[in-house]
Amino acid sequence: MNKTQKLILAIFVPIIFFFIALAIANNLGVTSVMEIVSENDPRRSPGASTFDKYRYGPPTITSHTHNPFDWGKTWYVWLLYSASCCLFEFLLFKDKKIIAERNKED
Repeated sequence: MNKTQKLILAIFVPIIFFFIALAIANNLGVTSVMEIVSENDPRRSPGASTFDKYRYGPPTITSHTHNPFDWGKTWYVWLLYSASCCLFEFLLFKDKKIIAERNKED
């Protein structure tokens, strides 16, 4: 593989790894938030009656927020991403001629 091909791989493979890690971290960094909803709120389910308020507690809406950069939940994804990029770059650019010459000397 020539030098230009190695440079192209060195740029685009970590970018592809990044988007894969971003998708995984986006799924892992989900936080659910519950909101108490008033009776006049348009987000409340249309069939809810006032009886539901007393039977099931106050009406709530659960929403989910995605944060792929929530380090408390996704640190291992980013650590694995960094390690895989470093390993890929090392294996791509390691000098095989020097290693072959060292083996001949031994």
